[in-house]
Amino acid sequence: MRKTIIKLSVFFLVFVLSLIIVSKIRNRGHDNLTMEMAPSTLPMVTMVTNGVEYNRLHGYCTDTDVAFQREHVTVLGEARDTGFVVDTCGRNVSGISIEVRSEDGSRLIESTQIKEFQVNDGRISGTIALKDLIERDMQYSLTILLDLDGGSRVSYYTKVIWSDALYLTEKLDYVLDFHERLYDREAARELAKYLETNSKLESNASFHKVNIHSSFRQITWGELNVTEVQAPSIRLAEIATQTASLLLDYIVATEEGRSRTYYTVTEYYRIRYTSDRIYLLDYERTMTQIPETDHMFANDKILLGITGTDVPMMESEDGNVVVFQAAGRLFGYNLTTNKLTVIFGFYDEDNADARTMYNQHSIKILDVDEGGNVQFAVYGYMNRGRHEGEVGVQIYTHNSAQNTIEELLYIPYDKSYAVLDAEMKRLLYLNREQKLYLMLNNAVYGIDLAGRTYSRLLETAQDEGLQVSEDHKIAVWPVGEDIYHSTSLEIRNFGNDTRNTVSVQEGEVIRPLGFMEEDIIYGVARADDIVVENSGRIFYPMYKVCICNSAGELLKEYRQQDVYVTECTVSDNQITLERVRRLETGAYQETEQEHITNNLEAEKGKNMIVTADTEKYQRYVEIQLRNETDSQTVMTLTPKEIVYEGGRTLQLPDAEDNIRYYVYGPYGVDGIFNSPAGAVNLAYNLPGVVVNEKGTCVWLRGNRAAKNQIMAIKEEAVTEEKGALAVCLDAMLANEGITRNAQYLLDRGENVLRILEENMEGAEILDLTGCPLDAVLYYVNRDIPVLALLENGSAVLLVGFNEYNAGMLNPLTGSIDKMGMNDSAKWFEENGNQFITYMKQ
Repeated sequence: MRKTIIKLSVFFLVFVLSLIIVSKIRNRGHDNLTMEMAPSTLPMVTMVTNGVEYNRLHGYCTDTDVAFQREHVTVLGEARDTGFVVDTCGRNVSGISIEVRSEDGSRLIESTQIKEFQVNDGRISGTIALKDLIERDMQYSLTILLDLDGGSRVSYYTKVIWSDALYLTEKLDYVLDFHERLYDREAARELAKYLETNSKLESNASFHKVNIHSSFRQITWGELNVTEVQAPSIRLAEIATQTASLLLDYIVATEEGRSRTYYTVTEYYRIRYTSDRIYLLDYERTMTQIPETDHMFANDKILLGITGTDVPMMESEDGNVVVFQAAGRLFGYNLTTNKLTVIFGFYDEDNADARTMYNQHSIKILDVDEGGNVQFAVYGYMNRGRHEGEVGVQIYTHNSAQNTIEELLYIPYDKSYAVLDAEMKRLLYLNREQKLYLMLNNAVYGIDLAGRTYSRLLETAQDEGLQVSEDHKIAVWPVGEDIYHSTSLEIRNFGNDTRNTVSVQEGEVIRPLGFMEEDIIYGVARADDIVVENSGRIFYPMYKVCICNSAGELLKEYRQQDVYVTECTVSDNQITLERVRRLETGAYQETEQEHITNNLEAEKGKNMIVTADTEKYQRYVEIQLRNETDSQTVMTLTPKEIVYEGGRTLQLPDAEDNIRYYVYGPYGVDGIFNSPAGAVNLAYNLPGVVVNEKGTCVWLRGNRAAKNQIMAIKEEAVTEEKGALAVCLDAMLANEGITRNAQYLLDRGENVLRILEENMEGAEILDLTGCPLDAVLYYVNRDIPVLALLENGSAVLLVGFNEYNAGMLNPLTGSIDKMGMNDSAKWFEENGNQFITYMKQ
């Protein structure tokens, strides 16, 4: 018996010791397989003009398409030079060189080693002087190359322009003076004359968004005790002779007792320079609070502070886990365990400098489960870590039990974050089966995360060719290459990976129009009613509009005798239909809009975004939790990243050779279009800049002269052999030195677009139908005529303008007529704003 007890005791002791040893080995192995994100390592380069530093450039470690590096433009001095400063950030820079290319990057103009520079306390300063190989007033792409220790080479990109008529110093001085005065209310009174204050607007309700329409008190920080803790970093986003767009990025703090709260701030200025004074065309300031994890909770609220109300947030089905973004970081809070996890962020207390705070990336929450596990995407420029200095899409998973994050997939991208962001906003969705769906380079891809394989589901060539629900769960597109003659729609439910089809009867065609929540809106037209107009534009009158679910089941149908829908827009819970009425003659006449309202309220989550208005901080944003929490015992966690062997990179195909138009607004790309008209309209309303696939500027607002006339185009009248449209086409072609018989081509059945495309070799033909007169005069300002088609089949050619009138060749009168600007705009609008022009390559 005693021996048995001794044996059992020894066995138990050995068992316990084995458990301890195995546990230590396993824990040590786990520690070795995880690590904190590596810190930023790349130097920064800043451009200098007259002692003012601006355009801070961040390094790229992989090849990128320079045509889309449009974050800033650097102005060269009279000697084609600019100063620069390199903040080495502790790295050894062994060499500096430059490359100058054409704006689209296709042509190398210069490659030069920079041999003379000064080194002082970790900063390298010098001058870049370009050779006499560039032309005035043309933009080029400049790449600065740094050779670093370890044999690596890092690239820094900026556009450059050599001009003596941009007045950069005056514009910089104005913006910096405006900024400095904001901290001194007495000095700021000089700024009141620039404001367009409107007390009724939302811009007076929150410090998060302040603009030119805000009150003087709002512009000067109200009662906030604001101090600037980081000098502004200046970005020159766009510049022309008269106008310029600049952004200032900096950090401020407010103090209350011993508590100090920090905020990121971006100021946007759009100004116009004249010889008499500088005008403020637009101003906007965005202020976002950086939450402190130690002070984020109060009763049943998560305190986000001064920020927007559109907080990206997702919760588990039971509502016990809520994941949200705040100030560029991803947080997760578990109500059951009372744990807050800082899931992801490039900056933290130990890594907070201009590199980690660089905001050229986004985070999207893809999935949250009841166990607190989160899947999310990080896309854009990677500030630090495994892919530092690259642009791409990372798919991560956060394991709540192990408190780790792991990269599942990385997709490299060769354009800028601005373009990638616009692509991801069109489609980025992950389902529970680990199938990822995204749009990239105008194509829709389905990706299997486990096998890292992909399939291309769709290539879109027209703006309306793909419609996606707001939550990115449902997509619909026409079957076939031509959306105007498709007889069926394909519906894809990415959530459950199902596919359905909606078809129409023989003699009918179908077109997707948009979404109401997850229900699909589509229009049906009779094939015989579709008309290709003289301009080449397609008139598509839909005799009925339908709403169906993702299974293709009809939910609602709208139709009215002799009334046809031409366009559809969806805003909030309302569908707006643009309509025409068919007359007895067969012609169409515009009629009033029709509005269809969705009366079903969106289901609210168990945790929701709320606001509280305070006298000092104004609108204060919070997350109302489903349960009260003990703020004193909240545990804050920061996960480590799992280290893996091998690569998890998936390279998707390069873009197809399709023409696309990118609309650059104040903060990036606001839209990608296949048609130039849609792009110009959006840019006109922002205002912004339109750039094509080659990186060439297609349209720019606000740099028009007071007057201009294309003197090469002379008066000409219609004849028995030549109609008004042919006269205008021949004049357009002759303006480029091309002689053709347009009337013969028209009689042969060719439309305007085809005639211009086939005969203007090397020019990009732009159908700007739907754009206002004020927008298309941009081309007349550049000595490019604009064809205006009229409803009666005639045409005029815009060839000039001044402050009061538009000048046009009118073949019916045989003269160049003048018409008041307002009257002209109204007349062209009544004729459908059917404008066609071109852009010289």
